[in-house]
Amino acid sequence: MRFVFCLLAVLTLRPVAAQVLQDETTANFAHQVKQIDEFIERFNNQDNTLIKNYLKKQDPNIRITRQGLIRGLFNASDTSWRKDEILRFIGQVTDTIQPVFLNFFDQNWYAEVNCAVTHRGKPKNMTVILRIQREKNGMSKWVAVSAIADFMRLPVRRDTTTGLNPLSHATDFMNIDLLATDKKNIRNYLPNQRWDDILSVFLYETQSNQLSIRQVNKITYHFMQVEGWVFTVNRFSRQTRNSGWLVSRLMPANATAKRQYAREKLNLPDDLLGFGTPD
Repeated sequence: MRFVFCLLAVLTLRPVAAQVLQDETTANFAHQVKQIDEFIERFNNQDNTLIKNYLKKQDPNIRITRQGLIRGLFNASDTSWRKDEILRFIGQVTDTIQPVFLNFFDQNWYAEVNCAVTHRGKPKNMTVILRIQREKNGMSKWVAVSAIADFMRLPVRRDTTTGLNPLSHATDFMNIDLLATDKKNIRNYLPNQRWDDILSVFLYETQSNQLSIRQVNKITYHFMQVEGWVFTVNRFSRQTRNSGWLVSRLMPANATAKRQYAREKLNLPDDLLGFGTPD
């Protein structure tokens, strides 16, 4: 008799456990930020999003605030967050008088795409920086604006005393060949503020069949259009409600700091730095 009772109990509990698991899976899926478009939708508190429809279905009386949605866009597993900065950031973008919204067509946000490549027969890693470009016909597309690859960078200066003598013009630049022959010190023949145009090298190498892209390893989105802030978004793949595309880093940054960040982190040339007049 006891055996029959236990068997009935197990058979009864099994569908209950399965239902609980299914409900949790559904909840995780609804909360997960599955695409960067969905991240922008939640940040802007747009209507008829998956998360809003799910929460209202669970509780028609629930009050969904933009502040709460944005808090849920931060990577909760990171214990190093400065809560005061997060609160200041959320307070600024949700200000009732001058709220801040993200737009997919904003100029000052970029995709940092780390790729596995083959360069002259050897496996390498490099990064391509992309941003959205809007065409005159109203269409849009992602375009490459920069690249980062250690194996394509110019070598550091080895002998700072070399270069084209300031009197070279007196000899009709007879030593101009040093630009092509002094390869170890090539930086000495270029301006100090020169931007490393790795993108041009990348394009040349692809066109000459010396470089091919095998796969995407990782994507990081850099958002710099919110005044006073820079934040990055990465994908966190895990079976929790706080998953998908989430804020991975938040930094206070004025216009000067943003320009420096864009140069150093994204290797962007000055003519693409649209942050206004430096502070």
